[in-house]
Amino acid sequence: RRALRGGRSESEGGPRSIHRRRTMQVHLRSGADFYLDGLIVEAIMLNLSAKELATVSSVCHALRTPAQLAAHRGLVQLVNRMQGVLLRHCERGSWISQLREWESVRTSCVMWLQAEASNMILVKQGEQRFVKRCADLSGNGNVASMYQRMPVYKPSALNGHGALEFDGASVLKTRPFAEPLQQPITLVVVARARGDTTIIDSLGPNSSRFELCHGYPSGWHPSPEICMTASGHDSSPRHSLRGSTRGTGDWHVYTAIFDQRRSEVYVDGYCEATGKNVGTNVLDGLSIGCDHSGVFFLNGALAEIRLYHCHMPTAQRVQTEAALAARYGLGYSCAPTMPTPPKTTARFSCAPRSSLRVSDS
Repeated sequence: RRALRGGRSESEGGPRSIHRRRTMQVHLRSGADFYLDGLIVEAIMLNLSAKELATVSSVCHALRTPAQLAAHRGLVQLVNRMQGVLLRHCERGSWISQLREWESVRTSCVMWLQAEASNMILVKQGEQRFVKRCADLSGNGNVASMYQRMPVYKPSALNGHGALEFDGASVLKTRPFAEPLQQPITLVVVARARGDTTIIDSLGPNSSRFELCHGYPSGWHPSPEICMTASGHDSSPRHSLRGSTRGTGDWHVYTAIFDQRRSEVYVDGYCEATGKNVGTNVLDGLSIGCDHSGVFFLNGALAEIRLYHCHMPTAQRVQTEAALAARYGLGYSCAPTMPTPPKTTARFSCAPRSSLRVSDS
């Protein structure tokens, strides 16, 4: 039996092309021999999924190396399409197993919004351009449209890329999802927020809360900590998960994984909170820039939103966050442990109680 040899080429930084050897011999259990052209083998394998490549690799020893090489090329192409990055320290298992994980993440992507002019319908009013609609890059048709007041489009707001500016009254909403999404759900957002403000929540007044915000503090503060909750409806949430990053108007890569007691929140790669129940609510759609009840609006901006119907694996989360941080020129660190939150003291507020958020947790 002759198999194609793998390795790494200096020009590509990865395995060599499958057809470096032009022909290969396949010896079947029946005793028959077949000679296959390497180009034909490559063309076939590059159109196979990770599951199919694993099957080929398991049933024919001579095709194991070509299957791995095809998986590597497919992996690179898929990650590039998803605007991710492959990091050496995140490599685990074979190329086929890594491709399988990325295929699963791609399939689970429910919505992907990116603040670029080519992805939006813009309305010009005076010297400003406002966002009427933002396309869904996931291909699922979950577009976000203006609701009452449009956010402003800033074409070069962040490292040469666009952003949506929310002034405390602007909102975008999706249509209701075909079926409400059960947990686990992973939400990745590139945003900046100031004060007690909601970044994203569920669809409307009749929805159950599914919120990522700076709010629900244990003690009042003008810039509350990042918080996620999928608990309650009209009343204060009984369950929430709160990190340590405050709403000071700085840009961050936020990742909120809603998975009941396995929920996690990351900011710029740091795990700020985990292991606490956030509630069991489902997600019926998105309000972007406002909470579902229409009370707390976003003062800040959004550059990108990605929504996945899964608990994103660590390797794919890190490589997605790192790519977003590089794209938007933000700092990023894959912290192995949770940082110790700073000690804070509650502050007295003269504001009416109705204007403050409180949490039962």
